[in-house]
Amino acid sequence: MTLRHFRIFQAVCRRASMTAAAGDLHISQPSVSQAIRELEEFYGTALFDRIGRQLHLTAAGRSLLGYATHILALEHQAGEAMRGFADHSPIAIGATLSIGESIFVPLLADFRAAHPDVPIFSRIGNTQDLEQRLLADDLDVALIEGDISSAQLTAKPFLTDELVLLASPARGLTGTVPREAIAGAPFLLREEGSGTRALFEAVMQAAELPYQTAGVYNNSASILQAVAADFGLAALSERIAAPALADGHVQAFTVPGLRFHRTFRVVCHQNKYLTPTLRAFLAFCEGIGQRNG
Repeated sequence: MTLRHFRIFQAVCRRASMTAAAGDLHISQPSVSQAIRELEEFYGTALFDRIGRQLHLTAAGRSLLGYATHILALEHQAGEAMRGFADHSPIAIGATLSIGESIFVPLLADFRAAHPDVPIFSRIGNTQDLEQRLLADDLDVALIEGDISSAQLTAKPFLTDELVLLASPARGLTGTVPREAIAGAPFLLREEGSGTRALFEAVMQAAELPYQTAGVYNNSASILQAVAADFGLAALSERIAAPALADGHVQAFTVPGLRFHRTFRVVCHQNKYLTPTLRAFLAFCEGIGQRNG
């Protein structure tokens, strides 16, 4: 038997009339009669004594009314609990390392301030790792720089970013330098699967500018230290490099024809159910994008 049967049965008991119950439920009287008949056939007993035009509950009917009342009350409680859970459901948010090292924590702090009752799980990894976690439903949403490879994921841009070329002050590379100044130069790269590395390699290849790999690091902080120690050059997010540039530990320079522009994207699985908290986070990211043009 369904909740619909119990709702109809309860309405008939309350009004002692199938016609009145039909009016209360906004359904036809034959639908009410059919539902009561199906209940009686299912339980194999009469639920009402029909005396003239009056309906009187039988002993079995009175017993079923108690069960029906509890069943419908539990259904209501479950609905309230689930709606409350949906309004404050946990959200698992990922970010690539470049985003994690620059805007991720302040962004989460702002979102938490606006939604203090929402539990947040956060994870930082490279692009490939986050894509796999989104596909496996280990994450609800991820902030990723650059492109994604899976057709099952949907991405929406929300912020732009640019890599800057960096060198130790000892190198004497500052301002605008010719291509020849860095042709074949040693560069410190992020690990395989990093969006930052993929962008750097794509731009250098398109410019037909050769370089040497002087080191591979899985975080930008180590790269900045290595650049400052003159182990090689690097291309990192301007947001991440800003403190080291301000301190004079590294210097930024440009090369004509080289521009490392990228877009930060909010990525979800195309079949992901959007809970109220997830919709709120997506709207929050969209607001950031609008404020930043």
